Amino acid sequence: MSKYNDIKIPDSIDEVTKNAIKRGTNYKKRRKYKKIMIASISTIMIGAGIVGVGIMNPSIADSIPMIKKIIDYFNNNNESLYKSDKEQFEKLGVDVNLKTKDKGIEFTLDSSSIDDNYLTIFYTIKSDKKIKEMKDANKDAYFGNPFIYAYIDGENIRHSGTFGSEGTFSSDNELKGMDKIDVSYIKIDDNMNVKFETDEIFGINGNWSISTKIDKSKAAKDTYRYKLDKDFVLNKTDNIGGKEKKVKNHVNIERVIISPLANKIVINEKIEGATADWDPPTMSSSLALFDQDGKSLDIISEGGSGSSPVTGVATNSIEFLKGTKNTKSLTLVPFGYDESIQPIQLEPKSIENLPIEFETSKYGKVILEDIKITDKEIRYTYYKDGVVPNAGHFSFFDKDKKEIIINGGNTRTAIDRKTGRYTAIWEFENYNTDTSKFKDIKSVSAGTDNSIKLLYDQQMKINLVK
Repeated sequence: MSKYNDIKIPDSIDEVTKNAIKRGTNYKKRRKYKKIMIASISTIMIGAGIVGVGIMNPSIADSIPMIKKIIDYFNNNNESLYKSDKEQFEKLGVDVNLKTKDKGIEFTLDSSSIDDNYLTIFYTIKSDKKIKEMKDANKDAYFGNPFIYAYIDGENIRHSGTFGSEGTFSSDNELKGMDKIDVSYIKIDDNMNVKFETDEIFGINGNWSISTKIDKSKAAKDTYRYKLDKDFVLNKTDNIGGKEKKVKNHVNIERVIISPLANKIVINEKIEGATADWDPPTMSSSLALFDQDGKSLDIISEGGSGSSPVTGVATNSIEFLKGTKNTKSLTLVPFGYDESIQPIQLEPKSIENLPIEFETSKYGKVILEDIKITDKEIRYTYYKDGVVPNAGHFSFFDKDKKEIIINGGNTRTAIDRKTGRYTAIWEFENYNTDTSKFKDIKSVSAGTDNSIKLLYDQQMKINLVK
């Protein structure tokens, strides 16, 4: 067991969350090239007349050929970022169909899917009034879903790290949503009681609460959980207020989980010299990962916590792509940046000649496979080959290779965890953006990030042995 397992996480994670946001902001300020920022995704919650039943009967669930409510969700939300996970959601899912109503708003917990990495719930919200006519309701369904708390044995299982949430209007009075909760930080038994609750929906304060049993036994045969508790010390230099400061980072790699819904590494870090005014970036924000064959595995940067104000420990659950049940070892290689090396815009290439390859550093490249441009959105699909630590960002040019500057819009990125493909959806509908110039886009380019330097002398290798 990791030495950090006995550290109690404070009931209030506000300070941890604020530190995480502050840390992310400070880190981004150090990077000088342009990036399309993925819109922050709201989370979800539910609270009131408790409806509690044990709905999970494995023998019955196994006999259900399809999880109807999950299928309904994806039929209603063709733009879901999680369409590529639909098959696994169905395979691991159970229909729930529990309801609670308050203030003229009915919340139904439709279905749930769970493994050792993620608990995903699908729900429907019906209002007696038209949603878009409600005073404080968010008119964008993607951000209009509520924040849902989840509790096991009275403990809030929402960590300040990664999660996903989205929704779609299925009628004027109805929203269908999903919430993906990271549970890799905690031990999930095969059969546990979970309570979901929220106290606000569509800007209306109320009390909606549902309790139910969850069972992850369906995922057991395809889950590989490795308890490691491996300690390393990382020595690095950080730039603090224009001055170089040597930093010692105590790293504990707690466990690795390879499961149907994700691959995760849980890492605890405590950095000597951190203060309330200086919460340095953790290793998880600057990390390359390789398997036993030296193949680079993509790190998905979806957030994480800063150092706890109580313990000084930052615990992050890092998702990675391209790992499988046959992965025998992982090597973590931290990296730094040489700020004296400036990014360079690569030579634009015609979008008529897809796929297009851009070498972004000596460690890796991005390959743009597909691009679709309308007056409402720019949608492009790419994958990474080698170490590419950031989201793929592309700049657009006209026939004379003059850059077309695009401002505004909202970017969401879908990740296909089976193929390692990313699809960025840059939306402009309902945003004050001049889209008339989109028709002039003829070529595309990416920027280099040659300031990256992998610190192979401080690599950390872990063997995955059950």
